[in-house]
Amino acid sequence: MSSIAKTLYKIKRFGNSLFTYDCISCGKAVMGCCLCEKCLSENKPCANYHNGCASAFYYEGPAKDVVLRFKFGTDNALCFDTLCDWLLLAFEKLDERDFDAVVPVPAFGFDKTILSELAEKFSLMADIPFHPEYLRKIRRTPKQHSLSAFERRVNLIGAFEAEDSVFGKRILLIDDIFTTGTTAAECSNALYDKGAEKVSVLTVLKTRYND
Repeated sequence: MSSIAKTLYKIKRFGNSLFTYDCISCGKAVMGCCLCEKCLSENKPCANYHNGCASAFYYEGPAKDVVLRFKFGTDNALCFDTLCDWLLLAFEKLDERDFDAVVPVPAFGFDKTILSELAEKFSLMADIPFHPEYLRKIRRTPKQHSLSAFERRVNLIGAFEAEDSVFGKRILLIDDIFTTGTTAAECSNALYDKGAEKVSVLTVLKTRYND
């Protein structure tokens, strides 16, 4: 990873820390962060779960507010920094650290998504090469959050395709929220089909759906 890019990102983050913002969850003025200390303390840390997957917090309370602002808000710059930190927290929960590539869950088409940008900054901080081209979405699908658990499973079957270059690689797949695990499973299957040695999954938040 480029040390210059990493330094520039750290400088940008330092600049963000000098300003006062409103806490995304309660509205209280806070310096250099998107959550006040009280709201931050209300986040529920997520325990490790099976098969090489980890998340920072549960998808509820202030943590949920941050992710929703990140996904659907227009002023999400500070959320971006916070979610990068939370991905690093989740990364510490994994048993493994040796990965060949960070790969974001792709959207259909060629536009760079905010998830891809988040995964790229995480890769800088974690010193893991960023390879979004390793995985692509080959057909358009309805949004997962509007579907039942069964519909989610059917919706994404065959929706992803990996590059041949993933053969023998250890992949760290990045997504924002782990709900039923359908997206992670379909992406992992596509990577394994092309010979990936190992796929681990890192998300910012996890619902209690499958606890």
